[in-house]
Amino acid sequence: MKVFLALITTLTALATAQAQFSFTANCTPAQDGGGARTGTGAFTLTLSGSTMTINGNFSGLSGNSTAAHIHGPSAAFPASGSVIYDFTPGGLNLATLGSPAGTINGTFELIPKVNGTYSVAQQMADLNAGLWYVNVHSTTFGGGEIRGVIQPVPEPSTWVLASLGVVGLVLLGLRRQRQAA
Repeated sequence: MKVFLALITTLTALATAQAQFSFTANCTPAQDGGGARTGTGAFTLTLSGSTMTINGNFSGLSGNSTAAHIHGPSAAFPASGSVIYDFTPGGLNLATLGSPAGTINGTFELIPKVNGTYSVAQQMADLNAGLWYVNVHSTTFGGGEIRGVIQPVPEPSTWVLASLGVVGLVLLGLRRQRQAA
């Protein structure tokens, strides 16, 4: 039993030591108001400590792309949030813009915003709660053509920990059955 507990402790420590969190954002016109909007986009985001990496692309916009941002905190559309991280030139410069298709790729550090009142800890909490979204703007829709809520992706460690919990419960049940017999 001691060996089993040591194994569970070791596996749990290894699974949680990763400290990286994954997110996705699938941008559609419907999430930004629909109508004559067109295009799609798909992004993966990884948070390691307070460093965020974003990778993805968009295409099929009805006009040339003009801006790309992360907005928040915000409830679902039609609610909107302020620009938190600007990917355009003059901002973080991570987006290729100027045509109906482009990319957003790169790494940046989360920093306090709104004169320090929007702390990194609060940003992380809002991000994990699905209150941020990626927004791509175009010449046709200056307020935004496609939008995608940034959603957390369950970590593999979550599945490992859940599986270990189930195995532990099964073993506990078997042990109780043997003791009762």
